[in-house]
Amino acid sequence: MDENPNPTSPPPPPKKPPIPPYVKALSGSLGGIMEAACLQPIDVIKTRLQLDRTGTYKGIVHCGATVARTEGVRALWKGLTPFATHLTLKYALRMGSNAMLQGAFKDAKTGKVSNHGRLISGFGAGVLEALVIVTPFEVVKIRLQQQKGLSLGLLKYKGPIHCARTIIREEGLRGLWSGAAPTVMRNGTNQAAMFTAKNAFDVLLWKKHEGDGRVLLPWQSMISGFLAGTAGPICTGPFDVVKTRLMAQSRGVDGKMKYKGMVHCIRTIYAEEGLLALWKGLLPRLMRIPPGQAIMWTVADQVIGLFLKSENSQSFRTMSDDEREEKELDLTSPEVVTKYKSAAEIVNKALQLVISECKPKAKIVELCEKGDSYIREQTGNMYKNVKKKIERGVAFPTCISVNNTVCHFSPLASDESVLEEGDILKIDLGCHIDGFIAIVAHTHVLQAGPVTGRAADVIAAANTAAEVALRLVRPGRKNKDVTEAIQKVAAAYDCKIVEGVLSHQLKQFVIDGNKVILSASNPETRVDEAEFEENEVYAVDIVASTGEGKPKLLDEKQTTIYKRAVDKSYHLKMKASRFIFSEISQKFPIMPFTARALEEKRARLGLLECVNHELLQPYPVLHEKPGDFVAHIKFTVLLMPNGSDRITSHPVQELQPTKQVDDPEIKAWLSLATKKKKGGGKKKKGKKSDKPEESTEAEPMDATANGAESQA
Repeated sequence: MDENPNPTSPPPPPKKPPIPPYVKALSGSLGGIMEAACLQPIDVIKTRLQLDRTGTYKGIVHCGATVARTEGVRALWKGLTPFATHLTLKYALRMGSNAMLQGAFKDAKTGKVSNHGRLISGFGAGVLEALVIVTPFEVVKIRLQQQKGLSLGLLKYKGPIHCARTIIREEGLRGLWSGAAPTVMRNGTNQAAMFTAKNAFDVLLWKKHEGDGRVLLPWQSMISGFLAGTAGPICTGPFDVVKTRLMAQSRGVDGKMKYKGMVHCIRTIYAEEGLLALWKGLLPRLMRIPPGQAIMWTVADQVIGLFLKSENSQSFRTMSDDEREEKELDLTSPEVVTKYKSAAEIVNKALQLVISECKPKAKIVELCEKGDSYIREQTGNMYKNVKKKIERGVAFPTCISVNNTVCHFSPLASDESVLEEGDILKIDLGCHIDGFIAIVAHTHVLQAGPVTGRAADVIAAANTAAEVALRLVRPGRKNKDVTEAIQKVAAAYDCKIVEGVLSHQLKQFVIDGNKVILSASNPETRVDEAEFEENEVYAVDIVASTGEGKPKLLDEKQTTIYKRAVDKSYHLKMKASRFIFSEISQKFPIMPFTARALEEKRARLGLLECVNHELLQPYPVLHEKPGDFVAHIKFTVLLMPNGSDRITSHPVQELQPTKQVDDPEIKAWLSLATKKKKGGGKKKKGKKSDKPEESTEAEPMDATANGAESQA
């Protein structure tokens, strides 16, 4: 068999179509109704404070209490009808027009919107809503809110329609657009900032990218919306005060208006009341707008989520039988379980082969090639005679990282690195059958006899942490539970869990699924909280160190493993880059690969440009400090209905660590069984040659073994 070919995988799934503007408009209108109902009292208080020139109100609480006492509690909802109507229409127009404008600014190849495109789209949506909806509705709302008194007969405006008619009769149709200029400036700036900030916070906090098909949880939408709504009021405070004054004024007894326009209004307020008067009502605005955006985005995101769910359901109903079969491929299918376990059997044997060949003076590159070649050979012998082509092969190239090298060392053919007696080897490799992936990593010390001292400590720490993780990665538990537990185990051996290591959910042709377990928590790395569910598959990855656990990239030239970023595109300039990327796209469209599989001279030139433009994701070779000991344990686990099934592993060498596990909580974790007991049914009769039925409850790990056992 040819040494270099790697079976190809199916092309990546097509990108999800954009959400139609009408859905965005509907989501915004429903969000507006909810916001108006919740926050109208704050808007009334804000307006009263902005119109207070005599100091009647001493603050927000005093203003609200005074209005409720003198005019009744219902007065806090004055102007609700025009406010709710205007919010509903405003958000519908805002969300719909912004979606249409962003569509015009999308990159034709990537489908993404740049930051300047997002700003312009937001500003355009704000200007449109200000001219069409906001200005006339707010004129009516403010005129109603500024009225004081309980008797309807004494009020100038009897209601929204009467108010609008009176304004048109006394001031002309243009009276409904009083303060249009500052309103346009306020809303345009607000929406440019808000849409850009909302997208930025979604990405920063939740790793949610627009168009990725994910739906934020309500509390996540609320936080992003709240933060996105904070900047606008501070930046646009003067525009809001001027807008309110211009909208509220009516002709005096002399038939003239006090303020002649936006600039004149700003000058007059500054001259008569001082600079800070331009930010009157800022606190109630901050009390209303960020919570309002939080409410609106919470509702809007969930409405969009319902649309996506409905679309997915409709898409599923219209699938062909073959398409539906592919979509349902998970652990509920016995065939899928068989493929996972077949891949695991191959990868376990490949690991055993590599370990048996690890001897002093053995070349690392030759050992890596033996591991990959064995996987290619074994998978190549499977599913030969099936009608439908089954992709299979290397899911992760064999890596052998020595001593303080943490991971991903899989050198090029020209590398002369060899093993030495006493080296601590981290062996990492993976296999897939039809895209169902099994991965394993194991730590082996190149010596005879038991492993002692700090080397034994770090291996025991990694192995015990893996055993604890195996017992905690189960339906109903959360990823943060595992993170906290494995760090506690490492500390018991006076070791550190290495930062930056993630355990990923595995799916068909997906080696780095969205559900992840963070090995070591720190302020710089955050992941979404997730709960484990039945029929999921995980690659649990544990790396422990006697050092600081903060590995460094020392030499970029050591990086040889890459994975194609299927969501990125770029027109490469160099001919060598285009040649290499074409070869990668044909041979390794989804799974990670080693540069050894490419023509070396061209690869050196082409890979650099591909990485610089994010077409490839590199797996860097990281190092702890010289003298530090590092251990790596990784296994694949199936969350089956009868319990957790660890399908990849290798026995750990005899260890004599200097530390003992005495913590009661760790012992309690280790005492948990990995599988459920079978029901007490009657034992079936069988022939003498029949094997007794095995219990499905794995033996709990003995904490006194100090991590030397490995439960498969």
